[in-house]
This record gives sequence, structure tokens and C-alpha cells, in this order.
Amino acid sequence: MPGVLKRTFTRGDLISTMGASDESKEMMNGQGSRKRKAEELVNGDTHVNGGLSTTNGIHANGAEADAGMSPEILAAVVHNISSQLPPEIEHISQGYMPLSRLITRLAQDTFNGLTETIKEMADMQPPTNNALSHVPNFGSAQASQVNIQKKTRMWDFAHDRRAKFIKILVLSQWSRQAESVGKVIDLNFWINSQRQLYKDATAWIGELKRILAPMKMPSPHLKTALEALSTGKAAWLPDLDYLHPEPLSPQQMLKALRTINTLLHIRLNLHETIPPAFKKFSISSGRVTFHARDEFELDLSIADEDPSSQLYFIDFRFSFSPCMTEIPGGWLRNEIEGKSNDVLRREGLAGCYNFLHDLVLTHKLRILRSQATEMVRARWSDNIRIEPVHRSLVLQYWLNRPGGKNWVEIGIDSGRKEKNSSSKSTGVPCIAIRWHRHGKEIDDFEIDMSLRHLSMEAILKQIIALHTNYIFRETKRRLRESPIYSRKVFALRHKASQTEPTNSHLQFQVTSACTVKIVQEPISGAFALIPLSSLHGRLERDLNSLRDPAAEAFSRIAFFRCISATEEAERRSRMLGWQSLKMQNPTQEIVKKHFGSDVMRLSFFRPASWGKEWSLAISTSMVGDFWWVVEVRDVSKNPSTAELASGQAQPIRTAFKISIAPKGTLVTNPSYSVLSDVENTAAAIIGQCIDCRELANAHIRHIQQKPSEPLGNVHVPDLLMFYENQEIGERGPQTLTKIPPWCHDVVKSSFRGLSRSRSSVITIVSIRLKGPVSNISKLTSTTSPSLAFHPTSGAVAFRLSTPIGQSSLPAILERLSRIGRLIRFLNILKRRALPCSHISLSSLSFTYAPSLTATIRFDTDAPMAIAFAPLNPHLRIQDFLASMLAAKPGLEYVTYVMELTLPLLRVFAAIEAVPRKPSSELHILPRAATWYRVRYEGPHLAYEIRLRQRSDHVLWFSRKATEQETPKQVVEAWDKLCRGRGEGWMGLRDGISAEVLGVEALIKRIDEVVREVAVGEEAENGKEEVAEKKEPVKAEVQIKKEKEVFVID
Repeated sequence: MPGVLKRTFTRGDLISTMGASDESKEMMNGQGSRKRKAEELVNGDTHVNGGLSTTNGIHANGAEADAGMSPEILAAVVHNISSQLPPEIEHISQGYMPLSRLITRLAQDTFNGLTETIKEMADMQPPTNNALSHVPNFGSAQASQVNIQKKTRMWDFAHDRRAKFIKILVLSQWSRQAESVGKVIDLNFWINSQRQLYKDATAWIGELKRILAPMKMPSPHLKTALEALSTGKAAWLPDLDYLHPEPLSPQQMLKALRTINTLLHIRLNLHETIPPAFKKFSISSGRVTFHARDEFELDLSIADEDPSSQLYFIDFRFSFSPCMTEIPGGWLRNEIEGKSNDVLRREGLAGCYNFLHDLVLTHKLRILRSQATEMVRARWSDNIRIEPVHRSLVLQYWLNRPGGKNWVEIGIDSGRKEKNSSSKSTGVPCIAIRWHRHGKEIDDFEIDMSLRHLSMEAILKQIIALHTNYIFRETKRRLRESPIYSRKVFALRHKASQTEPTNSHLQFQVTSACTVKIVQEPISGAFALIPLSSLHGRLERDLNSLRDPAAEAFSRIAFFRCISATEEAERRSRMLGWQSLKMQNPTQEIVKKHFGSDVMRLSFFRPASWGKEWSLAISTSMVGDFWWVVEVRDVSKNPSTAELASGQAQPIRTAFKISIAPKGTLVTNPSYSVLSDVENTAAAIIGQCIDCRELANAHIRHIQQKPSEPLGNVHVPDLLMFYENQEIGERGPQTLTKIPPWCHDVVKSSFRGLSRSRSSVITIVSIRLKGPVSNISKLTSTTSPSLAFHPTSGAVAFRLSTPIGQSSLPAILERLSRIGRLIRFLNILKRRALPCSHISLSSLSFTYAPSLTATIRFDTDAPMAIAFAPLNPHLRIQDFLASMLAAKPGLEYVTYVMELTLPLLRVFAAIEAVPRKPSSELHILPRAATWYRVRYEGPHLAYEIRLRQRSDHVLWFSRKATEQETPKQVVEAWDKLCRGRGEGWMGLRDGISAEVLGVEALIKRIDEVVREVAVGEEAENGKEEVAEKKEPVKAEVQIKKEKEVFVID
């Protein structure tokens, strides 16, 4: 068995054991008697060496046992030997752990240490000169120093890990002999335990002797005992013959007490010098009670009427808590009483007060120390430490906070006035407190130590409250220096508590919708933020890592405020479809150049409809949050040589500040309406910036002035362009310097928002005509909303939509050209006395006959066209009129032709509407706006009608066309018309002429003649068909009758 020290047995032992085994068998079998057992207990006869021995064995030295020993006997012998073995040595297994666990923990600890080392090396950044944390510093000296620190940190970590792994290697080599070493350890433990048993036995015997010493009865003195017991006295004892006084009655006791009270009054008022602390006293029951405030109560009395005799100690009580009110009888009370009487005899009341006062102060310190010890054991554990200082209590708090040490020292002040000190000192020792904050002693502070009710926790809480209030007060002071808090844009409040640190907090507003409260946990000194979020947790970790929060918390809170404002803007902007640009990372110089030196954080955005050249930016700092429209370079493209030469290769080219709030506003709530105003303003600024650049390149004078009609919170100035002494062109803008001749040279552009898709800028462009158009209000009775005319001043305004990022100048000049065309058309219609029903910069509708209107379309990207309603007679010649409209003289000639062709086209529509038989067809083919071909089928007739001028008259001339053979009846009828005359028309032998208004009667007459001829032909054809069909009808009737008969059969 492991751990058992084996015993070596001789052959005689085996035989003896065998004999014992046989006897055991007999006892088990119930054989033998009590007499035999008694005989076996008697020692056998003694023999010399080698002789028979009943006690020690069957044979003497070396005598062999019977050779015929059975296996049962051997088994019994072995069993008996096993039962006689000593108990096993205890195997030590406590405190052991597997080597694999040790290796695993070391590997995990190494990994964690490496991770922390890498994080610490990442935090070792060279200090920056600006608060922008994302701008790197390229100082060579600082970078090299940081690299040395990083290498030293990594070397220390590797050296420490190497030493630990060497220890593991040694342990692994020892573990190969673990079994042998374990046995040695077990044996060593057993030997030491045996030695300890011997020592304990010796110590117990000595202690027993010491305890029994007082219990020893002394030897009695029999002679004295006999005399005392028999006579009641001993002759050798002296007898002083004292007489016992008679017991006092209650009246005598009361009188004695009153006498003592009177003597005490006289003595204290006339003969004793009472120290200031004993000025308050009371006399009753034959004793004077001195009340030392918050310290003790002392009862004294007199034993003699002599004023010079001393006062004697009667009782002493503590008058503060926690403490026992009365001192029980025993060693302590006897010691206080003896010392007090001795001091009263030598020094009087002043000495007694000093002695007891010193005793009380020492006892109070002891109580405070014990309370501090309980705090260390309770919930303040691992956060406070008691320093061993003689007769003083030094308590260090916030052990786990980085930075300098903070501690409180409570001790006894001697009360002596220091040299060259102006403080008032009473000269009496007292309990005083000193406070060291970050290793520096603080002189000017006040706390209520409450010496009547001692509480170390309350004192420490007051000190921590002072420390917390100091941190919050300094942080608030620095925050108040920034404009956003000094101008009360955001709320800032510090609530201070002198007794409870948890009631102190610093509350400040970071954005319009977010308010944060910082509290400090009094036990550990850790900062906490309310409410808790991932962003707030980051600030909480930063504050808890500061070595001096009062001096360093401002920068962390300022950066946190900037991050909060930026993230709120990003969160709201995503709802509007803006894209956050993470690739924009300008250098410190560029940020300072375009946005100022106070910017702490900068974020870029781009609305969905914008190009890559422009973006929005929000700069946040303690000065305020401001929006910017930024012209950026596409970082995906390499800068050109020209850009490098002109300095335009920087990621940010220009930046314009956006003002959407009243002047002086530092922070704007990034609500959806505000962000929409930001986008509107930025789009307007982009358009005006591009226009101003092109105007400057073209050397055209331009200015910006205050808008005449502000658009809500969007304040974008109007742009005035002066085309003074510039070359002008009539047809469209060939260059930016050409404007139509009918208008003045001042053009005004006013911003009016974005389109519904938010991809175009809406502007109102206004210009004044050189000469007002008379009756324009009548001509423009139904003007399009995108165009407006002022009837008296001659001002013209139109609405323009320009894609964001493009110049509006070409579109403005093109619109001016179209307005000139529109005005020209309006003058034509005025001369023609044609009222307009709709006017816009792309179309013009007018009425040229009752219930008949025409629309002229003159879009920029399409040729000029004319359109009619579906039932309009002129729809037949729409294409011819459109071609005439594009040529000279244009609209005026078109309206003249429309007036001349209206009767003809109207009658064409009328005769086409007359119902005809399928065999009779009418085809009207226009060959030009004033030339038509009319063809009838059944009977056949074709003629042409054209508009021609004769002298000062315009007439329609009609001639019969020579196509195919015309029926004789039709020819005769046509010749008759050529020789006839009617209302507004007359025959010319070879043709017919008609006036403009008489052509309608002529066409109707020709149609009537053709229809009469057609009716006559149908009548003749009908008679012939009737004659041919009479005989077949009779035959059919006969056949029908035969069929009917057949069916009946």
C-alpha cells in the first residue's frame, strides 16, 4: 500500500501468528473453554536459546516449522499480519493542482498581458498641438521618444514572461518524479506531525502544572485554628479597640449632603480656579459634576472643609457615542480613579481636565480607527487603506484611481500657536484633520467632524464630497468659459452636497435633445454617466482613466459633446438620405484654413442628388456647431497638372458657412426641418458660387444683396448681374455676355427652394423690358405659373430649375431669348386681334375662331410646332402650318393662312360628315396649306382647289382634274357649274373662282351636284335590275310550293 512503512517479520513471528490464528479458529468455532483461555494467558516455562518456548514460538532460533503447512493456514497468517500493520501514512493532496492548469493559466495570463501591452503601446501617441484628435502629429523627436517607450514596454513584458516560463520548465522537470517526491512529502509530513505531538504533550504537561499551582491547599496552622475556633480570637493578633459608628438616619444623611453642597459652592466660587472647559458644572447629592462638552462628565467631592484640601474622584462618564456611558468597576476604573486623585492632589482641576481630556482624545482616535478597520472589512474593502502612524489615523481613499494619492489624517493637535501664525489658538489639544488631495495638502476646507457622535464613515464621506465638488466645480468653471455655456446656449448645472457625495452631480447639455449627468461613486471614486449608452460609456471610461479629473475632464467632455452633436446630425441626416463621407480626412492646416482653429470634430455628408464636387460639413467645437458647404476634390481621381500648379489639388478647395438661424446663434437643433433648410441653403450657395465664378471669368460685374423676400429660415442673397456695354445677340445665348435687345442690362436671380426631387435649384429670374407692352394683361389672361408680366412697369419674371452643381447663366439667357420670342408672338397676336388663352415660356395658346384654339410650342430642344384639338378643322394641315411656322415670316403668316383656310377646311369637315353609301367615297388630299385635291368615287369626279391672289384679292380657284374617264352626267354637271354663279362664287368656263367666305357655298354646291348625279345613276340601275329579276321569282315560287308538298308527303 502506498505510503505504508513495511515491517520485516521473522519466521518465528509467522509461526506465532499461525498459532494465534489456530486459536482464533477455535474461538470462532465455539471450541475451548474459559479455563483454557485463562491457562493461555499464563506465561510458559522459560527455556534457553534454542529450547522450546511457548510464548515466543514453537521452535527456537532457526527451527523450521512443519513442512506440511496448508494454504488455508498461510492465508490466515497473511490476514493476521495485515491486521497488525500500522495505519497508512496520510497522503497529502490538499493544495495540489495539475501542472496543465498552471501552464494554461500562464498562457492565458500571457495573452491578456500581451493584449494590454499592445493597447498601452497604441495609446502612446505624440502630443498634438490642436484638439483635433484625428489629425496625426509628425514631430520626429516626439515620435522617436514614443518609439523608445514602446520598445521598453515590450522588452519588459517579454523579460517578465520569460522568467515565468523558466519556472514552469523547472516544475515540469520535477513533475517527472512526482510519485517519488510525493512519497517523500508524505513521509516528511508524518515525521513533522509526530514531532509536533511530542511538543504538544510536553506543553500540555507544563500548562497543567501551572493551572494546578493555585489549587494547592496551604498547610494549615493548627494552633491558631484551634484558638480561633474555640475562643473566637487569637492572642497574637492586636486589638485597636475601634468603636463602630452608629448608622446615620435619612435626615442626618440629607443634612450632610446639603452641607457638602454648600461647601462645594463656596469652594468653587471663591477658592478654585476652574478651567474654561469646566465652566459648566452642577452640584447635587454631595458632589460636583463637571460637563466637558462632547467629551466627558466628571463627578468630584470633598473630604474636608478646608478649601486647600484636594478634591476626590467620584465618577467618570463619557458624553459621546459610540461608547459606554459608565465605566464598570475593575482595573480600568481603578486606574482612572487613582490617576485622577493623584493629579487632583498635585495639579488641581486644570491638571485633572488635561489628564482626562487627553484620555478622551486618545479614546476617540481609537474608536475612529476601529470604525475605519470595520470599513476596510466591509463594503469599503479594496478602496481604502489604513496607514500605521503613531497616535494618528491616516486613511487613504480611492486606491484604484490613477494619479496622486488622496488621504485623510486625523490626529491630536497640540493647540500651541505656531510662530508667525495669525490663527487663533486656544492652547488646548484637540482632534484635528488634515486632507491631502493628489499628494498636496489642502488648507482651506471645513467639515463637521461631529465629535459627539463619532463616525469615521461620515467624516470620510464629507472629505469625498469636498473632493467630488472640487472636481465638478473646476470642470464647470472651464466649461463656463466656452461660448456655448457662457452664453447659456446649453444648460450647465452643478449640484453640491457637503455630506453625501452621491447627491453631488454635474449636469450639462451636450445637444438640444441630450442632457448628461455625471456622478461620482464615493467608495471607488469611479465616474458614472446618466443615462447610460455606448457613447456615454466611452466618456465614462475616459474620465475614470484620468490622473487629474479636475484639470483634464474638460477636454474629454468637450470632445464628447462634439461627438454627440456629430452623431445626432449623422442619425438625422440618414433619415433624409444623406450619405456620410468617411474618406474625407483633411489635414490640420486645411481645417484651420477653411474652418478655423477651434474646430474639434468635422464630419462630411452628401445628399443623394449631389455630385462628387460638393458636400456638406458640420464642424463642432465648444464655440458652436456650424454647417458648411464644401467644394471637394474627387479623391478617386488623381489631380491634374493644372490643379497641382494652382493649388486646387487639396481635398478641400473652398468652404462657405451656412447661416440658417439668426445672427449670433451658436448651435442649431439638427431637426429634419433644419437639415432641410441646410440643404436648401447649401444648394443655393453652390449655384451662386458657380454663377459668380463664370461671371468673374467673363468680366461681368455682379453683386449680392439682401433678399427682398426671405424664404423662411433660408437667407440666401439675391444675385444682380450687370451686362453693361456688352455685345448682344438676338437669338439665344452664344456667350454669357449676350442678352436680348428688348430688355435692360440688369438681371436679378432670387432663390426659391428646391424641386420635389431635391435635385434642382428653383430660382426666380426677373428683368425689366425696355418698353412696356400695352394690353399685356389682356393678352396674358391665363399665364403659366412659371411666367409673370407686370402690365405697367414692364417687368418680367420667370421660374428656372437648374440641376445642383451647374451654372444657371446659360439657362437664364436662353429663357430671355424665349421670352423675346414670346413677346414677339404676343405682338403678332395683338395685331391680329387674337386673344391668348395660355402663355408660358414653352407654349402659347390663342383663339382664332369661336371654340377653335391653336397652341404654338417652342421648346428649346425641339423644333417649333403647332398643335390643334382633335376636332379642329386645321388638324388636316397641321404639318404644313408647322413648316410655315419655322420659316419666315413665321407666326404672322400662319395666322393669316389659318384665317383664309378656315371656311374651306370647315366645309371639308362638313361634307365628310355626310353619310354615304359604300360605293360612294370622298377623298380630300391636302398638297399644301392652300392647295387641296378632292376626289369622288361613284360617280367619279376629281378636282383641285387652290388659293391664289388676283390683284388685291385672294380667291380660291377650282379646276377639274384630268385623271381617268369621268361619267358623262358628271361632266355635264361640272360644265354647268363652270357656267353658273352662286353666292360668293362664279364660273370661269374652265374653272370656278370663289371668295374666301364664298368657298364654303361652292364646295357644298359641288357636293350636291355629285350626290344628285349619283342618285340618278342609282335610280336607272334600279329599274334594270327589277326587270331582270321578275321571271326568276316566279320559278322560285313554284319550286317552293313543290318542296312544301314533298315535305307533307
